[in-house]
Amino acid sequence: MSAALRLGTVFLGMGVLAACATTQPRGAFEATAKIVAGRHPGEVPFRPDDAASARIETRVQELLAAPLTAEGAAEVALLRNPFLQARLEELGIAQADLAQATRLSNPGLSFTSISGGGQQIRTVSLVTDFVDLLVQPLRRKLAEAELERVKLEVGQAILATAAGARIALIRLQAGEQMVRSLGPIAEIDQAALDYAEALFVAGNITSLERANAGASWAEARAQLGWAQAEAARRREAVLRATGLASREAWTADTLGELEPLNVDLEVLQGQALASRLDLAAARWAVDALSRALALKRRTRLFPLGVEVGVERETEPDGVHLTGPIVSLRLPLFDTGKASVARLDAELARARWQLRGLEDGARSEVREKASDLAAAFDQEKIFREDLLPLRREVLDLTLREYNAMLIGTFHLVVARQAELESERRHVEALEGYWIARAELERAVGGGRLGSSEPARGEASDLSPQAHKESH
Repeated sequence: MSAALRLGTVFLGMGVLAACATTQPRGAFEATAKIVAGRHPGEVPFRPDDAASARIETRVQELLAAPLTAEGAAEVALLRNPFLQARLEELGIAQADLAQATRLSNPGLSFTSISGGGQQIRTVSLVTDFVDLLVQPLRRKLAEAELERVKLEVGQAILATAAGARIALIRLQAGEQMVRSLGPIAEIDQAALDYAEALFVAGNITSLERANAGASWAEARAQLGWAQAEAARRREAVLRATGLASREAWTADTLGELEPLNVDLEVLQGQALASRLDLAAARWAVDALSRALALKRRTRLFPLGVEVGVERETEPDGVHLTGPIVSLRLPLFDTGKASVARLDAELARARWQLRGLEDGARSEVREKASDLAAAFDQEKIFREDLLPLRREVLDLTLREYNAMLIGTFHLVVARQAELESERRHVEALEGYWIARAELERAVGGGRLGSSEPARGEASDLSPQAHKESH
Protein backbone atom coordinates (compact mmCIF):
# COMPACT_ATOMS: atom_id res chain seq x y z
CA MET A 1 0.00 0.00 0.00
CA SER A 2 1.37 3.42 -0.95
CA ALA A 3 2.09 6.12 1.63
CA ALA A 4 -0.63 8.37 0.19
CA LEU A 5 -3.20 5.62 0.45
CA ARG A 6 -2.15 4.76 3.98
CA LEU A 7 -2.35 8.38 5.13
CA GLY A 8 -5.71 8.86 3.42
CA THR A 9 -6.99 5.80 5.24
CA VAL A 10 -5.78 7.28 8.54
CA PHE A 11 -7.59 10.56 7.83
CA LEU A 12 -10.79 8.70 7.06
CA GLY A 13 -10.52 6.59 10.20
CA MET A 14 -9.93 9.63 12.41
CA GLY A 15 -12.97 11.34 10.90
CA VAL A 16 -15.18 8.33 11.52
CA LEU A 17 -14.01 7.99 15.13
CA ALA A 18 -14.42 11.68 15.87
CA ALA A 19 -17.87 12.14 14.36
CA CYS A 20 -19.68 10.13 17.03
CA ALA A 21 -21.74 12.81 18.84
CA THR A 22 -25.26 13.16 17.49
CA THR A 23 -26.77 16.44 16.41
CA GLN A 24 -30.23 15.40 17.61
CA PRO A 25 -31.17 17.22 20.86
CA ARG A 26 -33.82 14.73 21.99
CA GLY A 27 -31.46 13.08 24.48
CA ALA A 28 -30.48 16.45 25.97
CA PHE A 29 -34.15 17.38 26.37
CA GLU A 30 -34.98 14.07 28.06
CA ALA A 31 -32.07 14.61 30.47
CA THR A 32 -33.36 18.11 31.23
CA ALA A 33 -36.88 16.78 31.78
CA LYS A 34 -35.45 14.28 34.26
CA ILE A 35 -33.70 17.07 36.17
CA VAL A 36 -36.95 19.00 36.72
CA ALA A 37 -39.15 15.94 37.23
CA GLY A 38 -41.40 16.31 40.27
CA ARG A 39 -40.91 20.07 40.46
CA HIS A 40 -43.69 21.15 38.09
CA PRO A 41 -47.11 19.90 37.00
CA GLY A 42 -47.77 18.07 33.75
CA GLU A 43 -45.32 17.64 30.90
CA VAL A 44 -43.09 19.88 28.82
CA PRO A 45 -43.38 19.23 25.06
CA PHE A 46 -40.35 19.49 22.80
CA ARG A 47 -40.85 20.04 19.08
CA PRO A 48 -44.26 18.34 19.14
CA ASP A 49 -45.52 16.66 16.00
CA ASP A 50 -49.16 16.71 14.88
CA ALA A 51 -50.16 13.88 17.20
CA ALA A 52 -48.44 15.46 20.20
CA SER A 53 -49.96 18.86 19.36
CA ALA A 54 -53.41 17.29 19.38
CA ARG A 55 -52.78 15.72 22.80
CA ILE A 56 -51.51 19.05 24.12
CA GLU A 57 -54.62 20.87 22.88
CA THR A 58 -56.87 18.24 24.44
CA ARG A 59 -55.12 18.62 27.79
CA VAL A 60 -55.31 22.42 27.66
CA GLN A 61 -59.04 22.31 26.98
CA GLU A 62 -59.50 19.91 29.91
CA LEU A 63 -57.76 22.39 32.20
CA LEU A 64 -59.81 25.33 30.89
CA ALA A 65 -63.11 23.46 31.24
CA ALA A 66 -62.95 23.76 35.04
CA PRO A 67 -62.08 26.90 37.01
CA LEU A 68 -58.36 27.41 36.45
CA THR A 69 -56.15 26.94 39.50
CA ALA A 70 -52.59 28.13 40.00
CA GLU A 71 -51.29 24.61 39.30
CA GLY A 72 -53.48 24.40 36.20
CA ALA A 73 -52.12 27.71 34.93
CA ALA A 74 -48.56 26.43 35.45
CA GLU A 75 -49.34 23.31 33.44
CA VAL A 76 -50.90 25.32 30.62
CA ALA A 77 -47.82 27.54 30.53
CA LEU A 78 -45.53 24.54 30.13
CA LEU A 79 -47.68 23.35 27.23
CA ARG A 80 -48.33 26.66 25.49
CA ASN A 81 -45.77 29.35 26.40
CA PRO A 82 -43.84 30.18 23.18
CA PHE A 83 -40.91 31.74 25.01
CA LEU A 84 -40.34 28.47 26.86
CA GLN A 85 -40.24 26.61 23.56
CA ALA A 86 -37.66 29.13 22.39
CA ARG A 87 -35.54 28.37 25.46
CA LEU A 88 -35.82 24.64 24.77
CA GLU A 89 -34.20 25.20 21.38
CA GLU A 90 -31.05 26.22 23.24
CA LEU A 91 -30.59 22.51 23.88
CA GLY A 92 -30.39 21.98 20.13
CA ILE A 93 -27.79 24.71 19.84
CA ALA A 94 -25.64 23.26 22.63
CA GLN A 95 -26.01 19.72 21.24
CA ALA A 96 -24.92 20.94 17.81
CA ASP A 97 -21.91 22.64 19.40
CA LEU A 98 -21.00 19.35 21.08
CA ALA A 99 -21.33 17.50 17.80
CA GLN A 100 -19.13 20.10 16.12
CA ALA A 101 -16.52 19.73 18.87
CA THR A 102 -16.21 16.01 18.09
CA ARG A 103 -15.47 16.62 14.43
CA LEU A 104 -11.98 17.08 13.11
CA SER A 105 -11.27 19.95 10.77
CA ASN A 106 -11.53 19.05 7.11
CA PRO A 107 -8.26 18.12 5.36
CA GLY A 108 -6.89 20.35 2.63
CA LEU A 109 -6.33 19.15 -0.90
CA SER A 110 -4.10 21.13 -3.27
CA PHE A 111 -3.05 20.57 -6.88
CA THR A 112 -0.12 22.28 -8.58
CA SER A 113 0.95 22.07 -12.22
CA ILE A 114 4.18 23.75 -13.34
CA SER A 115 5.18 23.88 -17.06
CA GLY A 116 8.30 25.20 -18.80
CA GLY A 117 10.86 24.19 -21.40
CA GLY A 118 8.57 21.54 -22.75
CA GLN A 119 8.35 19.91 -19.30
CA GLN A 120 5.50 19.70 -16.79
CA ILE A 121 5.54 18.90 -13.08
CA ARG A 122 2.31 18.04 -11.28
CA THR A 123 1.97 18.00 -7.49
CA VAL A 124 -0.96 16.78 -5.41
CA SER A 125 -0.99 17.42 -1.60
CA LEU A 126 -3.36 16.22 1.13
CA VAL A 127 -2.85 17.82 4.58
CA THR A 128 -4.72 18.10 7.87
CA ASP A 129 -4.23 20.03 11.12
CA PHE A 130 -2.41 17.76 13.59
CA VAL A 131 -2.95 20.06 16.60
CA ASP A 132 -6.70 19.85 16.00
CA LEU A 133 -6.44 16.09 16.42
CA LEU A 134 -4.49 16.42 19.69
CA VAL A 135 -6.86 18.87 21.37
CA GLN A 136 -10.09 17.29 20.12
CA PRO A 137 -10.69 15.21 23.32
CA LEU A 138 -10.24 18.31 25.49
CA ARG A 139 -12.47 20.33 23.20
CA ARG A 140 -15.15 17.69 23.47
CA LYS A 141 -15.04 17.73 27.28
CA LEU A 142 -15.43 21.49 27.20
CA ALA A 143 -18.48 21.21 24.94
CA GLU A 144 -19.96 18.51 27.20
CA ALA A 145 -19.61 20.82 30.21
CA GLU A 146 -21.31 23.61 28.27
CA LEU A 147 -24.17 21.30 27.33
CA GLU A 148 -24.66 20.35 30.99
CA ARG A 149 -24.79 24.03 31.89
CA VAL A 150 -27.38 24.71 29.19
CA LYS A 151 -29.50 21.77 30.41
CA LEU A 152 -29.61 23.31 33.87
CA GLU A 153 -30.38 26.80 32.57
CA VAL A 154 -33.22 25.44 30.43
CA GLY A 155 -34.48 23.48 33.43
CA GLN A 156 -34.45 26.71 35.42
CA ALA A 157 -36.45 28.37 32.62
CA ILE A 158 -39.03 25.58 32.85
CA LEU A 159 -39.44 26.11 36.59
CA ALA A 160 -39.50 29.91 36.20
CA THR A 161 -42.23 29.65 33.55
CA ALA A 162 -44.36 27.48 35.84
CA ALA A 163 -43.78 29.80 38.81
CA GLY A 164 -44.60 32.89 36.75
CA ALA A 165 -47.89 31.39 35.61
CA ARG A 166 -48.79 30.41 39.18
CA ILE A 167 -48.16 33.92 40.48
CA ALA A 168 -50.05 35.55 37.58
CA LEU A 169 -53.08 33.36 38.27
CA ILE A 170 -52.93 34.10 42.01
CA ARG A 171 -52.91 37.83 41.27
CA LEU A 172 -55.92 37.41 39.01
CA GLN A 173 -57.76 35.43 41.68
CA ALA A 174 -57.11 38.21 44.19
CA GLY A 175 -58.17 40.88 41.69
CA GLU A 176 -61.44 39.17 40.91
CA GLN A 177 -62.07 38.57 44.60
CA MET A 178 -61.59 42.28 45.18
CA VAL A 179 -64.23 43.02 42.53
CA ARG A 180 -66.62 40.60 44.19
CA SER A 181 -66.03 42.27 47.56
CA LEU A 182 -66.52 45.81 46.28
CA GLY A 183 -69.63 45.11 44.22
CA PRO A 184 -72.06 44.64 47.15
CA ILE A 185 -70.57 47.65 48.95
CA ALA A 186 -71.30 49.86 45.94
CA GLU A 187 -74.87 48.54 45.85
CA ILE A 188 -75.32 49.28 49.54
CA ASP A 189 -73.97 52.80 49.09
CA GLN A 190 -76.35 53.40 46.21
CA ALA A 191 -79.26 52.26 48.35
CA ALA A 192 -78.04 54.54 51.14
CA LEU A 193 -77.92 57.46 48.71
CA ASP A 194 -81.48 56.77 47.53
CA TYR A 195 -82.61 56.69 51.14
CA ALA A 196 -80.74 59.92 51.88
CA GLU A 197 -82.42 61.61 48.89
CA ALA A 198 -85.81 60.64 50.24
CA LEU A 199 -84.93 61.91 53.70
CA PHE A 200 -83.61 65.16 52.23
CA VAL A 201 -86.79 65.74 50.27
CA ALA A 202 -88.74 65.13 53.47
CA GLY A 203 -86.55 67.65 55.25
CA ASN A 204 -85.15 65.14 57.72
CA ILE A 205 -81.45 65.52 56.85
CA THR A 206 -79.24 68.43 55.86
CA SER A 207 -77.56 69.12 52.54
CA LEU A 208 -74.23 68.13 54.11
CA GLU A 209 -75.50 64.67 55.03
CA ARG A 210 -76.98 64.23 51.56
CA ALA A 211 -73.63 65.22 49.98
CA ASN A 212 -71.73 62.80 52.21
CA ALA A 213 -73.98 59.94 51.06
CA GLY A 214 -73.42 60.90 47.43
CA ALA A 215 -69.65 61.10 47.91
CA SER A 216 -69.62 57.68 49.53
CA TRP A 217 -71.47 56.16 46.58
CA ALA A 218 -69.15 57.88 44.07
CA GLU A 219 -66.08 56.62 45.92
CA ALA A 220 -67.45 53.09 45.99
CA ARG A 221 -68.06 53.23 42.23
CA ALA A 222 -64.57 54.57 41.64
CA GLN A 223 -63.02 51.82 43.75
CA LEU A 224 -65.06 49.18 41.94
CA GLY A 225 -64.02 50.57 38.54
CA TRP A 226 -60.37 50.55 39.56
CA ALA A 227 -60.67 46.97 40.79
CA GLN A 228 -62.33 45.86 37.53
CA ALA A 229 -59.60 47.50 35.44
CA GLU A 230 -56.90 45.92 37.59
CA ALA A 231 -58.52 42.50 37.23
CA ALA A 232 -58.55 42.94 33.44
CA ARG A 233 -54.83 43.79 33.48
CA ARG A 234 -54.10 40.75 35.60
CA ARG A 235 -56.07 38.55 33.23
CA GLU A 236 -53.88 39.75 30.38
CA ALA A 237 -50.83 38.88 32.48
CA VAL A 238 -52.15 35.32 32.79
CA LEU A 239 -52.56 35.14 29.01
CA ARG A 240 -48.96 36.24 28.51
CA ALA A 241 -47.64 33.82 31.13
CA THR A 242 -49.54 30.81 29.83
CA GLY A 243 -49.66 31.44 26.09
CA LEU A 244 -53.47 31.32 26.03
CA ALA A 245 -55.33 33.25 23.34
CA SER A 246 -57.73 36.04 24.25
CA ARG A 247 -60.57 34.30 22.40
CA GLU A 248 -60.39 31.21 24.64
CA ALA A 249 -63.03 31.09 27.35
CA TRP A 250 -61.99 30.23 30.89
CA THR A 251 -62.55 31.33 34.46
CA ALA A 252 -60.16 31.57 37.39
CA ASP A 253 -60.76 29.58 40.53
CA THR A 254 -61.07 31.36 43.87
CA LEU A 255 -58.15 31.69 46.26
CA GLY A 256 -57.86 28.67 48.50
CA GLU A 257 -57.80 28.53 52.25
CA LEU A 258 -54.52 29.19 53.94
CA GLU A 259 -52.26 26.25 54.67
CA PRO A 260 -49.99 26.88 57.67
CA LEU A 261 -46.44 25.61 57.34
CA ASN A 262 -43.69 24.92 59.81
CA VAL A 263 -40.76 26.49 57.97
CA ASP A 264 -37.23 25.43 58.99
CA LEU A 265 -34.95 28.07 57.52
CA GLU A 266 -31.81 25.97 57.82
CA VAL A 267 -33.43 23.10 55.94
CA LEU A 268 -34.83 25.37 53.24
CA GLN A 269 -31.51 27.17 52.72
CA GLY A 270 -29.73 23.84 52.39
CA GLN A 271 -32.38 22.66 49.96
CA ALA A 272 -31.94 25.80 47.87
CA LEU A 273 -28.16 25.33 47.61
CA ALA A 274 -28.60 21.68 46.63
CA SER A 275 -31.61 22.00 44.33
CA ARG A 276 -31.57 25.36 42.57
CA LEU A 277 -30.74 24.91 38.93
CA ASP A 278 -29.33 28.40 38.46
CA LEU A 279 -26.69 27.59 41.09
CA ALA A 280 -25.95 24.25 39.43
CA ALA A 281 -25.63 26.02 36.06
CA ALA A 282 -23.23 28.53 37.61
CA ARG A 283 -21.13 25.66 38.96
CA TRP A 284 -20.99 24.15 35.48
CA ALA A 285 -19.96 27.54 34.10
CA VAL A 286 -17.03 27.56 36.53
CA ASP A 287 -16.16 24.01 35.50
CA ALA A 288 -16.34 24.86 31.78
CA LEU A 289 -14.08 27.87 32.22
CA SER A 290 -11.65 25.77 34.27
CA ARG A 291 -11.48 23.29 31.40
CA ALA A 292 -11.04 26.04 28.84
CA LEU A 293 -8.24 27.61 30.88
CA ALA A 294 -6.49 24.25 31.30
CA LEU A 295 -6.76 23.59 27.57
CA LYS A 296 -5.34 26.99 26.72
CA ARG A 297 -2.43 26.63 29.13
CA ARG A 298 -1.55 23.24 27.70
CA THR A 299 -1.61 24.40 24.11
CA ARG A 300 -0.55 28.04 24.20
CA LEU A 301 3.08 27.23 23.29
CA PHE A 302 2.06 24.74 20.64
CA PRO A 303 2.60 25.89 17.09
CA LEU A 304 -0.49 27.78 16.04
CA GLY A 305 -0.88 25.29 13.26
CA VAL A 306 0.71 21.91 12.58
CA GLU A 307 -0.33 20.55 9.22
CA VAL A 308 0.73 17.04 8.32
CA GLY A 309 0.01 15.22 5.13
CA VAL A 310 1.37 13.63 2.03
CA GLU A 311 2.52 15.03 -1.28
CA ARG A 312 2.75 13.20 -4.57
CA GLU A 313 4.82 14.74 -7.38
CA THR A 314 4.97 13.58 -11.00
CA GLU A 315 8.26 14.37 -12.73
CA PRO A 316 8.54 15.16 -16.46
CA ASP A 317 10.04 11.73 -17.10
CA GLY A 318 6.99 10.07 -15.54
CA VAL A 319 8.61 9.20 -12.24
CA HIS A 320 6.22 9.54 -9.24
CA LEU A 321 7.65 10.89 -6.00
CA THR A 322 5.66 10.56 -2.76
CA GLY A 323 6.55 11.85 0.71
CA PRO A 324 5.22 13.39 3.92
CA ILE A 325 4.59 17.11 4.50
CA VAL A 326 4.89 18.96 7.79
CA SER A 327 3.97 22.64 7.94
CA LEU A 328 4.32 24.72 11.12
CA ARG A 329 3.04 28.14 12.12
CA LEU A 330 5.20 29.13 15.07
CA PRO A 331 3.96 31.19 18.07
CA LEU A 332 6.62 33.85 17.78
CA PHE A 333 4.46 36.95 18.25
CA ASP A 334 1.24 35.68 19.86
CA THR A 335 2.34 33.38 22.67
CA GLY A 336 -1.18 33.03 24.09
CA LYS A 337 -0.51 34.99 27.29
CA ALA A 338 -3.36 37.40 26.62
CA SER A 339 -5.82 34.56 26.03
CA VAL A 340 -4.72 32.83 29.24
CA ALA A 341 -5.06 36.05 31.21
CA ARG A 342 -8.54 36.62 29.82
CA LEU A 343 -9.71 33.11 30.70
CA ASP A 344 -8.13 33.42 34.15
CA ALA A 345 -10.10 36.62 34.78
CA GLU A 346 -13.31 35.08 33.42
CA LEU A 347 -12.88 32.09 35.72
CA ALA A 348 -12.34 34.35 38.74
CA ARG A 349 -15.43 36.34 37.77
CA ALA A 350 -17.51 33.16 37.44
CA ARG A 351 -16.39 31.99 40.87
CA TRP A 352 -17.32 35.33 42.46
CA GLN A 353 -20.67 35.24 40.65
CA LEU A 354 -21.31 31.74 41.98
CA ARG A 355 -20.54 32.89 45.50
CA GLY A 356 -22.88 35.84 45.08
CA LEU A 357 -25.64 33.60 43.74
CA GLU A 358 -25.28 31.25 46.70
CA ASP A 359 -25.43 34.14 49.18
CA GLY A 360 -28.40 35.58 47.28
CA ALA A 361 -30.19 32.23 47.35
CA ARG A 362 -29.88 32.01 51.14
CA SER A 363 -31.09 35.59 51.51
CA GLU A 364 -34.00 35.04 49.15
CA VAL A 365 -35.16 31.99 51.09
CA ARG A 366 -35.06 33.95 54.35
CA GLU A 367 -36.91 36.89 52.77
CA LYS A 368 -39.66 34.78 51.20
CA ALA A 369 -40.10 32.73 54.36
CA SER A 370 -40.50 35.97 56.33
CA ASP A 371 -43.04 37.25 53.79
CA LEU A 372 -44.97 34.00 54.04
CA ALA A 373 -45.12 34.10 57.84
CA ALA A 374 -46.13 37.77 57.88
CA ALA A 375 -48.86 37.27 55.27
CA PHE A 376 -50.24 34.28 57.17
CA ASP A 377 -50.42 36.28 60.41
CA GLN A 378 -51.98 39.29 58.66
CA GLU A 379 -54.68 37.25 56.94
CA LYS A 380 -55.54 35.51 60.20
CA ILE A 381 -55.93 38.85 61.99
CA PHE A 382 -58.21 40.23 59.28
CA ARG A 383 -60.29 37.06 58.92
CA GLU A 384 -60.73 36.23 62.61
CA ASP A 385 -60.67 39.65 64.28
CA LEU A 386 -60.80 42.82 62.21
CA LEU A 387 -63.34 41.94 59.50
CA PRO A 388 -65.98 40.55 61.91
CA LEU A 389 -65.59 43.64 64.10
CA ARG A 390 -65.80 46.03 61.12
CA ARG A 391 -68.95 44.31 59.89
CA GLU A 392 -70.46 44.46 63.36
CA VAL A 393 -69.62 48.18 63.60
CA LEU A 394 -71.18 48.80 60.19
CA ASP A 395 -74.32 46.87 61.09
CA LEU A 396 -74.76 48.74 64.38
CA THR A 397 -74.05 52.08 62.69
CA LEU A 398 -76.61 51.35 59.98
CA ARG A 399 -79.24 50.53 62.63
CA GLU A 400 -78.61 53.80 64.45
CA TYR A 401 -78.67 55.66 61.13
CA ASN A 402 -82.01 54.10 60.18
CA ALA A 403 -83.32 55.06 63.63
CA MET A 404 -82.12 58.62 62.91
CA LEU A 405 -79.88 58.55 65.96
CA ILE A 406 -76.76 59.47 63.98
CA GLY A 407 -76.06 61.30 60.73
CA THR A 408 -74.81 60.15 57.33
CA PHE A 409 -71.22 61.10 58.14
CA HIS A 410 -70.91 58.35 60.75
CA LEU A 411 -72.30 55.79 58.30
CA VAL A 412 -69.86 56.90 55.63
CA VAL A 413 -66.93 56.53 58.01
CA ALA A 414 -68.06 53.03 59.03
CA ARG A 415 -68.44 51.97 55.37
CA GLN A 416 -65.03 53.32 54.44
CA ALA A 417 -63.42 51.48 57.34
CA GLU A 418 -65.06 48.22 56.30
CA LEU A 419 -64.06 48.78 52.67
CA GLU A 420 -60.43 49.30 53.65
CA SER A 421 -60.47 46.16 55.82
CA GLU A 422 -61.92 44.12 52.93
CA ARG A 423 -59.20 45.37 50.62
CA ARG A 424 -56.38 44.68 53.02
CA HIS A 425 -57.74 41.19 53.76
CA VAL A 426 -57.69 40.31 50.06
CA GLU A 427 -54.18 41.76 49.77
CA ALA A 428 -53.03 39.66 52.74
CA LEU A 429 -54.57 36.55 51.17
CA GLU A 430 -52.90 37.35 47.86
CA GLY A 431 -49.60 38.06 49.62
CA TYR A 432 -49.68 34.68 51.34
CA TRP A 433 -50.14 32.64 48.17
CA ILE A 434 -47.62 34.68 46.21
CA ALA A 435 -45.06 34.41 49.02
CA ARG A 436 -45.65 30.68 49.11
CA ALA A 437 -45.15 30.34 45.35
CA GLU A 438 -42.01 32.48 45.48
CA LEU A 439 -40.60 30.51 48.41
CA GLU A 440 -41.18 27.28 46.46
CA ARG A 441 -39.31 28.83 43.52
CA ALA A 442 -36.52 30.09 45.80
CA VAL A 443 -35.79 26.62 47.17
CA GLY A 444 -35.64 25.08 43.69
CA GLY A 445 -39.18 24.09 42.81
CA GLY A 446 -41.60 21.51 44.13
CA ARG A 447 -44.40 21.94 46.61
CA LEU A 448 -43.72 23.06 50.18
CA GLY A 449 -44.89 20.59 52.74
CA SER A 450 -45.12 17.77 50.19
CA SER A 451 -44.50 14.31 51.56
CA GLU A 452 -42.73 13.33 48.32
CA PRO A 453 -39.23 14.74 47.81
CA ALA A 454 -38.46 16.42 44.53
CA ARG A 455 -36.63 14.17 42.12
CA GLY A 456 -33.74 15.11 39.90
CA GLU A 457 -31.78 17.11 42.44
CA ALA A 458 -29.34 19.51 40.80
CA SER A 459 -26.61 18.24 43.09
CA ASP A 460 -26.83 14.87 41.32
CA LEU A 461 -25.71 16.64 38.13
CA SER A 462 -22.98 18.80 39.62
CA PRO A 463 -19.58 18.73 37.87
CA GLN A 464 -18.12 16.61 40.71
CA ALA A 465 -20.99 14.09 40.59
CA HIS A 466 -20.69 13.97 36.80
CA LYS A 467 -16.96 13.15 37.03
CA GLU A 468 -17.54 10.44 39.64
CA SER A 469 -20.29 8.82 37.56
CA HIS A 470 -17.87 8.57 34.63
